[in-house]
Amino acid sequence: MTDSTTRSVPSSERTYFRLDTDFTLYKAPLYEWISERDQRKDVFPDSRKPFEGIKFREPPRIRFDRRERTGSVPDAHLIGGGMWLVSDRLKALFERLDPEALVFQRTEVDYSNFSQTGSTYWLSYFIRELDCVDEEQSALTYYDCIQGVKVYRDLFDIKMRPEAIGSAHAFRLKYGTDNSIVDDLVVSTMNVEGITGFKFVPIQKN
Repeated sequence: MTDSTTRSVPSSERTYFRLDTDFTLYKAPLYEWISERDQRKDVFPDSRKPFEGIKFREPPRIRFDRRERTGSVPDAHLIGGGMWLVSDRLKALFERLDPEALVFQRTEVDYSNFSQTGSTYWLSYFIRELDCVDEEQSALTYYDCIQGVKVYRDLFDIKMRPEAIGSAHAFRLKYGTDNSIVDDLVVSTMNVEGITGFKFVPIQKN
């Protein structure tokens, strides 16, 4: 299915998934953002800003740990707060399907304990944030730790407001910014292209 064909599909007919880490890849090398502490220094996390407000004066330095791990490096690694570490080909996929959904920062990857250099990796950030949940028709819970502040806790059966989504295929929820959401087009394309590292958790019941 081409992108132009998919954009004509109403968002009310799509299904949506939350992106989680695929923990079945237990033999995959672990990642370490070795410059994270320095690059987060004096930065107060702000979900309204790209990369929570981090200003990259130099590329983030990433190292993959292959000790006792024989699997291939996944395409996606969850960092949190709307950020993922993604491979070159996964970056290209997002840019092709929904170029306004994410922003990217190139990293420097240490492959010194590998037999050969691997893919370029990027820090990605879900910059699009939508208030698109039909709360009256959805089954969900809220955190109640801060009076007067609305934050989603559990997403059991979420109904979307199509007019708030439009042609978007990837986004975060305004009142649940830790939730990176994609539609079935993104999921099917990732499956076809063999993208690894994601677990696709449905947020809607059939």
